[in-house]
Amino acid sequence: MDRINIHGVKIHNVTMQEAVETVLNWVSGDSIHAVYTPNAEIIMQAQRNPELKNILNEAGLLIPDGAGVILGSKILKTPLKEKVPGIDLVKNLLKASAGKNIGFYILGGKPGVAEMAAVNIMSEFGKVNIRGYAHGYFAPEEENALIENINKQKPDILLVALGVPKQEFWIHQNMYRLNCKVCIGVGGSIDIFAGTATLAPEFMRKAGLEWLFRLIREPRRYKRMMDLPRFILLTLKKRFSRKK
Repeated sequence: MDRINIHGVKIHNVTMQEAVETVLNWVSGDSIHAVYTPNAEIIMQAQRNPELKNILNEAGLLIPDGAGVILGSKILKTPLKEKVPGIDLVKNLLKASAGKNIGFYILGGKPGVAEMAAVNIMSEFGKVNIRGYAHGYFAPEEENALIENINKQKPDILLVALGVPKQEFWIHQNMYRLNCKVCIGVGGSIDIFAGTATLAPEFMRKAGLEWLFRLIREPRRYKRMMDLPRFILLTLKKRFSRKK
């Protein structure tokens, strides 16, 4: 797969359909793969954290999650095909897996959230094979037992919602101890499936205004949101420095 370099983070240039097909092909394989969903905010975190950047670049699939990443790729004259939001990737995988022997395990969220997400997923998507779930508030000494439980259920796809960058580090450190085919870092998607958080209205998502919706809902995020203008400024600086 072709990759587009956005400030050292090498995003796979895929459509949603191509991303879904890639993951489903991995499910029928014999090895394990990681999928991460960087947006502009995460790419800026990677500028400050070289280890996070390396982990992102080692992923089997790195999808462009936000409108900012798409805009950045256009500014740099290396346009990505389309935005591939992580939550929509998961929804499409759930739709494609309904009624099939493809097992999911949900890890993350506050106690009770993963369970609510599992119930809502099965209600919305029909015969989806949810093989287990666990909250993300486990102590280091509980990690071995957690991994044993995941492996006992033998999921094909592990959805990890521990927040960025914790989930990326956790997957990277533990994926070869896991008895699954695909690990996907899904962040706050589990809260949306559980109904404890709300997805931005479709018109705002299409307009690339998810960030504004989140800021209105959670004003305390404003410091993190400052990475969005920083990303655009860094991208413009890189674009125009090429002309010199």
